[in-house]
Amino acid sequence: MANLSERQQKRSRASDAAEKPPKPTQERSKRRRTSDVNEAKALKKTKNTTPAQDTPTKDTPSLELEKQKSTTPWSFSRPVGGRYSHVNPVMTKDEAYLFIGLDTAVQVFATSTSRLVRTLQMETGQRVIGYKICPVDQDILYIFTSGFVTKWNWDSGKRLARWGTDSQGIAVDVATVSVEGVDQPAAFFIGGNKDGKREILVNALGDKKSTSIVTLRTSEQINAIQVAYGGRVVVACDGPHVFLGTTAKVNLEKPESTQYTWREATLPVSATCFHLQEASTQRGQSSEVKGLKGSETIDIALGESNGSILIYQDILNTLFGKNSEKKSSPRRLHWHRGSVNTVKWSKDGNYVLSGGNESVLVLWQLDTGRKQFLPHLSSPILNVVISPEGNSYVVQLADNSVMVMSARELQPSATITGLQLNYETGHGKDSGSKKSVDAVAALHPQRPEHLLIAVPATHQPSQRGSQRSNTSVLQTFDIRSNGHISRQALARTNATTVNVGPEGTPITSPDILNMDILDNGKWLATVDSWTPPTQDMKALAGVGANKESGSVRPEIFLKFWKWSASSNVWELVTRVDGPHFNDNRHAKVLGLTARPQSSEFATIGADGFLRFWCPTTRYRSGLKKDPSEQHQDTWKSRNAVDLTGFLGKSAPPLSQACISFSEDGSTLAVCLPSSTANNGLVLLIDVHNCTVHYRRNDVFHGNPHSAKFLGRCLIIASTKSVTVWDIVDDVVKPVQLLESSSTNSSSPPLVAVNPRTQTFAVASSNFELSARKRRRNAQFHVRIYGIASLDLVFQETLGSCPLVLLSDIYSGDYIVLDATSSVQRLGCLDKASQKNVQPQEVTTHLNSGLASIFSRGPEKAPVQAIEDGNHSQDRALASVFGDTPSFSLPSLGVLFKNVVQSLRSS
Repeated sequence: MANLSERQQKRSRASDAAEKPPKPTQERSKRRRTSDVNEAKALKKTKNTTPAQDTPTKDTPSLELEKQKSTTPWSFSRPVGGRYSHVNPVMTKDEAYLFIGLDTAVQVFATSTSRLVRTLQMETGQRVIGYKICPVDQDILYIFTSGFVTKWNWDSGKRLARWGTDSQGIAVDVATVSVEGVDQPAAFFIGGNKDGKREILVNALGDKKSTSIVTLRTSEQINAIQVAYGGRVVVACDGPHVFLGTTAKVNLEKPESTQYTWREATLPVSATCFHLQEASTQRGQSSEVKGLKGSETIDIALGESNGSILIYQDILNTLFGKNSEKKSSPRRLHWHRGSVNTVKWSKDGNYVLSGGNESVLVLWQLDTGRKQFLPHLSSPILNVVISPEGNSYVVQLADNSVMVMSARELQPSATITGLQLNYETGHGKDSGSKKSVDAVAALHPQRPEHLLIAVPATHQPSQRGSQRSNTSVLQTFDIRSNGHISRQALARTNATTVNVGPEGTPITSPDILNMDILDNGKWLATVDSWTPPTQDMKALAGVGANKESGSVRPEIFLKFWKWSASSNVWELVTRVDGPHFNDNRHAKVLGLTARPQSSEFATIGADGFLRFWCPTTRYRSGLKKDPSEQHQDTWKSRNAVDLTGFLGKSAPPLSQACISFSEDGSTLAVCLPSSTANNGLVLLIDVHNCTVHYRRNDVFHGNPHSAKFLGRCLIIASTKSVTVWDIVDDVVKPVQLLESSSTNSSSPPLVAVNPRTQTFAVASSNFELSARKRRRNAQFHVRIYGIASLDLVFQETLGSCPLVLLSDIYSGDYIVLDATSSVQRLGCLDKASQKNVQPQEVTTHLNSGLASIFSRGPEKAPVQAIEDGNHSQDRALASVFGDTPSFSLPSLGVLFKNVVQSLRSS
């Protein structure tokens, strides 16, 4: 116990140091100006440039942009969040730390607190395919990427070595190989060749690259591997086939002397997962397979796509044996309705654990055949891992969360929750070829480090392939500490009930389409919509069907939530059924926005009406009005503006529109889609009188997607353009996005503005047709423009599709959330050193915190002495805190040390 506490204290100090920017030679810096790929391209262009090439070419704009980027103060921070990969998590032997992999990093969590200790970041473009703790040294972690092996000291967060592999890795397992009586770790890879074949390679793990031992080449697409008995037994699977390789000895010093004997078996099912167990036969029996000693045997549990589990005892003689008489039928266990996602043997071999899409963990007792269930988990189970000592189970769920539970009581001891974006948008590489749906998110105005985002209640895989799950839950995520804060249902959910109807059709939950929050952070408004299944409305075809579009009518609700400081939840105050309606049917809400410096919201609907919503006092019926009584609030529509006259007589109902308040809240801009009567129409509404003050045509092209005010200018992003309208001078200026002529039209760009830096950012997704591969390649960019001159001041290529682009008005940063659930801050270094503007809540918190505690003097001390002491201590504490908000302060250890030193000096 003493050693354990000493080790935890050492790691806590290392975690404090890890918050500081690391050295460039050890790790990537916390903020980078350009990606490694762009730097390599710029360096290559510089080397190849000659005086004869100074003439203008097609690359001239890109060279100018590279020159601007080299001097720009804007830079990206290290990404937070991210989606956990399907690679099995790894736990230390003492069960104190847990390793969870992302696409490009491995995170280390403390199981006692469920908090992130450090992140081991990979190089740009490297995808993590596996990570294993060294069997010889528990402080060493090997991380395997698609083309490299990286050796880390995870305790200190330092990278010790890195070397390349002979092929692109797909899956990996690690075993301890005895070399002249000395244990040495070795990696067993599944790699892919250019000809499409797969091969299994063996590499010694050290500090440099070693000679690879190629043990098998096959045309079958094997994608899973596991080794046993120190690498003398290797099992690989591709679904319908299982490959078994055995050898008498693995000689890492003489690779040519290592020869594996391979056998192939065809399974009666299509396997989705498998797990090996090192067992032993009874005395008097011996294995007939070369490479195993005496009573060594292998048992395997296979999960298949139809929901059953096959148990093969002693597969060396039954499944792969030459004597057909010894072959026996496997034991079949069947409970899952769908595919089995994971299956694992317990440490003692008496149980088999399985998980699938039913959100139920099943424990099979093999001796008695009894089943034990752990039901009502939050999402389908992806992976189950047994701890090295067998005392804990690690369960990875599809909602981007990991749970550690006791093996005896099945009670959770640690829960790690990531950013729970939509399941479809979680795959960054596939999102480029699909039409991505923007996420509904907002920054808390009083706590800018808190990201509020609508996420699904549960992540159920769709039978149709890629289908967006409805978002009905509000998640609050801290992007500063990279930690989950809370979840709250904003609509009807079916988290703990069967979500399949009697006919097998899924029961869908409502979908949150719009969300916004007031400046004071006290009120939140949401719009959710739910459409009943078409087959359920056949009996009411004449009543429930929309005669014009042939679709069933949706149920749309506008809800107003009030923040409860005592319970730390949003409390529902008012629900408006059908805030907009057409022909006695609920009409879609196209836009929702909060009015600055006021307690009002505005909505625009498909019915062509603009409505303003304000709070009012509600009294109980039959009771006298008591001024001292705390009255309840409710929300109602104070006024409505009819916009149907601006659409034209024969114009169809509104399908898309956007609204935005000015910075002072006195004017509301309404952008209507282009039609035969109007092209790029923008209306300016006087909020006080609720009348149309001015109208302007030809402001943008196509259908509007988003609009933002920045001073006297209105930035509008549509399907075909991004324009800036100077309202005072009535001048419209288009924004050049520097797209190539071959770029096809794609999803509308995202726009965010920042009054502090007087800039606006545009995030766009573009698709180019590749002539060689005949497919559309996705390109994602984020650009920052100055509002005064509309010059491009920064541009960067994103690795995945941007879903959310927000602005932090207090720090001057832009927040980018992409399809891989990663969040990055795009900040200006010149503005970082200036005085920070703080929200009122942050200022109040600082004034009532340490400063008010240490500035109190003795009650009976002289008044003058108290005042002098207060002034000196206030000045000392001001040098520590300054005007820095909470999200920009250093760690608690560094902060407390500075406070103590300042008080001693004063």
